[in-house]
Amino acid sequence: MTVPTEPRIIAEVGGLAVAERGPLVLLVDRGTGRWATLAFVVGVLAVVFGGFGAVALMLAANDHAPLAWWLGATFLSVGVAAAGAAFVVVGRIRAEKARPLGDYRPVAVFDRARRVFVDADGRVVAPLDQVRLHRRTQLASSSPALVASTPNGARILKRGNPFNGGIGQLDVVLTGLLFGSPR
Repeated sequence: MTVPTEPRIIAEVGGLAVAERGPLVLLVDRGTGRWATLAFVVGVLAVVFGGFGAVALMLAANDHAPLAWWLGATFLSVGVAAAGAAFVVVGRIRAEKARPLGDYRPVAVFDRARRVFVDADGRVVAPLDQVRLHRRTQLASSSPALVASTPNGARILKRGNPFNGGIGQLDVVLTGLLFGSPR
């Protein structure tokens, strides 16, 4: 039996994917979290500056005030530039998601044949029957982190990012793939 080279995606939230390649369950982070945050920030700037600029230009049209025209045009151009930046960043996110999963280094590997949890460097962390996957609240974030608890301590597999969907239900999906049902 041959093992496929490209992992099959089981579930994906934001830039975090759970995939299978034969007996291996891979957790792959595409690294889009910082891009999603940047897209949100420049999107908000586009709306705020573009909105203020448009309103200032409408008010200037009624008052015929040169300063208001200049201020409105400046704000509107900053808003348009921010909107352009948002489109570029969203394009970057789409490009990252279009790349094959095999191009990324897995955050964690769960070998169902050998029944072990392996880190990104290939070192065995713990036997699968001693691993518990769960969410953990992050300080200063509305999204939880995905954590693997082992007898040797807890490992944060992925810090959730509210701007790209957090971790969704990937803890439940992983638990189901590894143990048959959530535990």
